[in-house]
Amino acid sequence: MKVGINLPSQFPWASTAAMLEVYEQVGFDSYWSPDHILGVFHPELWSETPLSALAADPDAFYDPFVYGAKVGTMTDLPFGISVTDATRRGAADLARTALTLNDLNPGGFILGIGSGEAESLLPFGYPFDKPVGVLEDVLRDLRSLLDTGKMADGGVGRMGLPLQAEGRGSPPVWVAGHGPRMLRLTGQYGDGWIPAWWMKPDEYGEKREVIAQHAAEAGRPAPENSLLPFVLFAESQDRAAEMFDAEPLGKLFGLFAMGHIWESHGMQHPLGNDSLGFVDVIIHDLDPNELRDLAGQIPFDMVKEVLFIGNSDELATQFEGYARNGLEHIVLANITGVVGGMEEIMARGMELPTLKNTLSEL
Repeated sequence: MKVGINLPSQFPWASTAAMLEVYEQVGFDSYWSPDHILGVFHPELWSETPLSALAADPDAFYDPFVYGAKVGTMTDLPFGISVTDATRRGAADLARTALTLNDLNPGGFILGIGSGEAESLLPFGYPFDKPVGVLEDVLRDLRSLLDTGKMADGGVGRMGLPLQAEGRGSPPVWVAGHGPRMLRLTGQYGDGWIPAWWMKPDEYGEKREVIAQHAAEAGRPAPENSLLPFVLFAESQDRAAEMFDAEPLGKLFGLFAMGHIWESHGMQHPLGNDSLGFVDVIIHDLDPNELRDLAGQIPFDMVKEVLFIGNSDELATQFEGYARNGLEHIVLANITGVVGGMEEIMARGMELPTLKNTLSEL
């Protein structure tokens, strides 16, 4: 299995520079950056969160494409976006940027794209009423531009940049598909599949098969199978449960579980139990005092349906199930320190390279 890692992707740059030195020694296969404007922490609760010791503002995200160009001057590994959306960036812009970064970065470029999340769209005036429809239109033109250099409508719109980078080919498009329509789009247009929501391994395998079938029907090869898990290293899952109880604001990650998961735990999601979790939660819109009160009520078992938690052995066991169901290229988003802060980050320093080495052998 290939193993990628999400980079810090936030101000200050010194954090990225320091981590790149470490990650180059660990031997990852790819580097990635999310495309967020707002993040998953409420700014009025940030100072009470252990990770605040590392950054003054939880929403200080760099533009990932500009960031990727900088990263490309420091490594020979591929750089990918995990992921952008089709609302803020149209097909022509995405194609030109992908071709540019694929040419300039020695390791090439991977364009991860999905239908988007409310948190980085609605607060800034972008529409979010038909995001999958918007994505489908963009993917149609994006695929045409990257494959033929021309727009799908056959008009004069074209790419003058080379469609193939020497030794690297064309920039692959990885789609963050989850629901039935998104799985179809992944197979129809994608070179890779990069889901970010927690799911059971057998569900992962079932969705992989659906995507492969859609790809075959479109006359395309089956996409490379990835997964973008949020990983929190701990001495053990049991110890992590104790730490989340001691620092309950970390349990607010449960907000990003879908409403039906809340219902299964006998609880009501703040947005109602029809909430889509990561898709529609804008944590900045919620009252910080109510969130502080809610945090302690969220069960640890629900948090485990958003985050992958444990030591390297426990996490490897969890990911083995996905490998058996076709996972080929995992992209780890390491959020260790959400509970425990810098002390926990330092204590778990060897867990990440140990997990990487184990996963590489799967």
